Amino acid sequence: MKVLVIQIKMIGDVLASTVICETIKKNHPDAEVHYMIQKNTLAVVENNPYIDKVVFFDPKTHQGFLNLYRLGRTLKQEHYDTIIDVYGKWQSIIPAYFSGAKNRIGHYKTYNRFFYTHNVHSDSQCHGAANAYRLLLAKTALGKEVDVIYPKIHLTDDEIQKAQKEVKTHLNPEQPILMISILGSAKNKSLPDKNMAETLDFIAQNKDAQLLFNYIPNQLEEVKAIYDLCLPETQAKINLPFYAKSLRDFLALLSQCDGLIGNEGGATNMAKALSIPTFTIFSPWIRKKSWDAMEDDIRYFSVHLNDYYPEIYNEEHPKKLKKKTAALYQKLTVSLFKDKLARFLQRI
Repeated sequence: MKVLVIQIKMIGDVLASTVICETIKKNHPDAEVHYMIQKNTLAVVENNPYIDKVVFFDPKTHQGFLNLYRLGRTLKQEHYDTIIDVYGKWQSIIPAYFSGAKNRIGHYKTYNRFFYTHNVHSDSQCHGAANAYRLLLAKTALGKEVDVIYPKIHLTDDEIQKAQKEVKTHLNPEQPILMISILGSAKNKSLPDKNMAETLDFIAQNKDAQLLFNYIPNQLEEVKAIYDLCLPETQAKINLPFYAKSLRDFLALLSQCDGLIGNEGGATNMAKALSIPTFTIFSPWIRKKSWDAMEDDIRYFSVHLNDYYPEIYNEEHPKKLKKKTAALYQKLTVSLFKDKLARFLQRI
């Protein structure tokens, strides 16, 4: 059995879809499982024992119908029995179709249903939950029920030891360390600066911990704007100069933290995949139940504006309010979720 799983981009999505690879491999240990992703997401699948080969999708090379067709012909040479297309857009639909795989499994949409041999209706069966949808794809491929599992990140001993050394150099390993997901993947997925600063002030006042920010150098100006809004006593607990130089280094550093707090996104998913407790703040236009896997109010907490103002949503999909995100975000202040955040801080 030879299987190709396709999840071209977005770090959180690529990590989430590794549950398909793991499920296939656990049910068929002799199966050969390949995974198609973009190079910039490799860090979250490195060293994964359930992936035999990573196939890279290059958005520049694989552009346009002809190049996607050629990619499909290249895939055909691999003689895949099954292709599981999690991505579900033309960049994956076309090469999957021309791969010649006997079984092609993907998300049902009116425009793509003829390209797959098995169409999965995720909303009716998974209610929009990202992890459940991916397990449904694996179940469809295997033709039987599968266990509920969640994504995992696999670090090497050397990576962990290097991170431990870095922590001893820059921090006090005897004192709690909290990673702050200070920025979301976009402005409309990031708690406004003032609200974030007030949240950081609350954390500093209620937990004697060292705070690290998850950011890359070209985001320093945005991060500094939030830092400058914090109280002096909060700033004293923030180690702003210390940050991971690469995504893999970030994962190793995150593994040494006692918790992650902040905007929902890739960092939150990575923390969960490392069994690090999380407190996730969802954007008002993101559907919480899609990405709140493992939430138990014990190790994994999350908050959403809908938790406090359900009348705004009236049981409709939050995406309908996307254009109003900036205004809605102003309502999502720490005063709403301070009790829940305090419980999280007490548990770590």
